[in-house]
Amino acid sequence: MRGGQPILVLAEKNGERRLGVPLSRAEAASIEAALQGSRGPGMAAIESLGGRIVRASIDGARSRHDFRGHLSLGSGAREVLIEASAGEALSLALQAGAPIVADPGLLEEAGVTAGELRGASASKLHGEGDPAPVLGI
Repeated sequence: MRGGQPILVLAEKNGERRLGVPLSRAEAASIEAALQGSRGPGMAAIESLGGRIVRASIDGARSRHDFRGHLSLGSGAREVLIEASAGEALSLALQAGAPIVADPGLLEEAGVTAGELRGASASKLHGEGDPAPVLGI
């Protein structure tokens, strides 16, 4: 994106909308490594304790530059939900090959079409004001 803010663009499955998720530079580097097949220490720790990533969710925004995420971790029949930054949740899901879901309300509020995304700056992508938080999946 122009303006220097790393953005990961998620595409709606069987749909037209895109969701631009702002990332820190460290999160962007972690996601790039995950896309290249690298697995980080967080994934190794989860697996060594007998856990697995069930899914990552992007389910709200603290501000237009800080999306909120959650990871569903499973071990046997038990599943726990932990809060994480959107970038951390996305990176671990990509490393694990786990599904990524977005809250429908957040996608409705912040989603754009591919045409709207072309040439967008990070500030235009998320509007001038901060979006309202969206709760739940």
